[in-house]
Amino acid sequence: MLEQLLIENFAIIEKVDLRFERGMTVLTGETGAGKSIIIDALSMLTGARASSEMVRHGADKATLQAVFVIGDNPRLRGILADNGIDLSDDELIIFREMTPSGRSSIRVNGVLVNLKTLALIGRYLVDIQGQHDMQQLLNADEHLVLLDNFGDDELAEKKAAYHDIYQKYTQLVARLRRIQTQKQDVAQKLDLLTFQRDELQNAALKPNEEDELLEARSKLSNFKKIADRLRAAESRLNDAGGAIDVLAETMQLLNDIAAYDDNYATLAQNIAESYYTAQEVGRDLTVEQGALTYDEAELVAIDDRLALIHSLERKYGATVADVLAFQTQVEADLAVFEGDDTAIDSLLHEREQLGQQLKNAAQALHVARDQVARQLADDVNGQLADLLMTGAKFDVRLTPAPKFLASGHDQAAFFIQTNVGEGMAPLVKIASGGEAARVMLALKTTFATSQQIISIVFDEADTGVSGRVAQAMAKKMRTISANSQVLAITHLPQVAAHADHHFFIEKQTLAGRTTTTVKPVTDTQRAEAIALMLSGDTVTQTALENAQALLDDAHKEN
Repeated sequence: MLEQLLIENFAIIEKVDLRFERGMTVLTGETGAGKSIIIDALSMLTGARASSEMVRHGADKATLQAVFVIGDNPRLRGILADNGIDLSDDELIIFREMTPSGRSSIRVNGVLVNLKTLALIGRYLVDIQGQHDMQQLLNADEHLVLLDNFGDDELAEKKAAYHDIYQKYTQLVARLRRIQTQKQDVAQKLDLLTFQRDELQNAALKPNEEDELLEARSKLSNFKKIADRLRAAESRLNDAGGAIDVLAETMQLLNDIAAYDDNYATLAQNIAESYYTAQEVGRDLTVEQGALTYDEAELVAIDDRLALIHSLERKYGATVADVLAFQTQVEADLAVFEGDDTAIDSLLHEREQLGQQLKNAAQALHVARDQVARQLADDVNGQLADLLMTGAKFDVRLTPAPKFLASGHDQAAFFIQTNVGEGMAPLVKIASGGEAARVMLALKTTFATSQQIISIVFDEADTGVSGRVAQAMAKKMRTISANSQVLAITHLPQVAAHADHHFFIEKQTLAGRTTTTVKPVTDTQRAEAIALMLSGDTVTQTALENAQALLDDAHKEN
């Protein structure tokens, strides 16, 4: 159950600390006193989006906190465990903080969570029935959602299985459509890629090839200079009286005196090394001269090859390495396109198989929904009599959807007969405001049992009813409170009289600021609070007597 609700600097509320108990609690007060603000705070603590405008004027932040005591709810406990939220003592504390700048933080038992996770948790904590729920009930497009919400684990499993196949099927269909509808574009792209691949493969570029060609071209272009220099260098070394002869004579002179001083020996050794090196260089120069050739055709071939390389670099990349990388990508793209092209027959076959699986899954989901629809209709019909709709009959009808949808192949519509003999008709067309309110209450009563919701909030759900109908709705809310905690914002004295606990909400001006205050109504104050709802500003003796009579009757019934 909801045990505590703390609200600080939220809208016109400066600070409210509410402590709740099991059973049925009503919140009453004049229109505009701030009852809806309390519901807004509870909504934001269970997953509704926050607005910076809700921070009280002049405050640096708004703080909301709710404390729940969790019973035996395996689904909720599973969600909490999946998100690393400890629930060792059955107490769940939700804390939310908002600033005027729009920043918001959410913590559940000290664990920071996002809004999506909070909303998932909040589904099992509080169900707020207000104007949105009535709009949902009177919108045929929402009836399938309501039906699925009532469903059991089997329906949820069938729905998940269908949705998994539906996603695979739609992805496959999208891929086929892309291939088939863009066939011309693909063909043009394929032609271009094929041309690029052939051009690059025919070129047969190699890494570092451009550098090697430039080096070879440079040698051929400077053949005469290289030959002249090689001959001159070889002559300077090998001719009589050349460098080698000079080094030999110098080496002999130093060898003659090497025995007299270690330094002379070192000099002789160094000259000897130079002499032998010079001899090797002389031989190498002779070899290089013999190997040096000039081929005009080779120079032309190198120029042609370089021209091809530069042409490819202008098209596909700044360097040979870039061009080779582009070639690799082209070949990969071609493999994808050619794979798509050759896979069409296979994909069409796969689509046929998945389509049959989708039909089977949709049929299984339909059967599960049909069972749930029958159960929902039976349960709601059992509630309508208690709500003084003895001639009414409720039904859920499933019809095939025009196509397979993410939700299945079903459409759901709620039908009702409000009076005996009138026949069934769509709920959205014939239900009055009071009738719709009672049908919604019947649904909530049914859902409360099946979904194990901890707290149900009725936000003026009794609008548009009075008299015996109001009395019946009050009894039904009281019945719901036996399994789920009920909080009801109401203007009806009949509803207030059936409550176990009562809070009175009023708006006051204190120190030049408007603020909302909430006060618990004690047992001795109950009659006066209900009399105020009956008579307005002035509590008359007659109103007090009528209020006490309502309380006495409610006490007997409860």
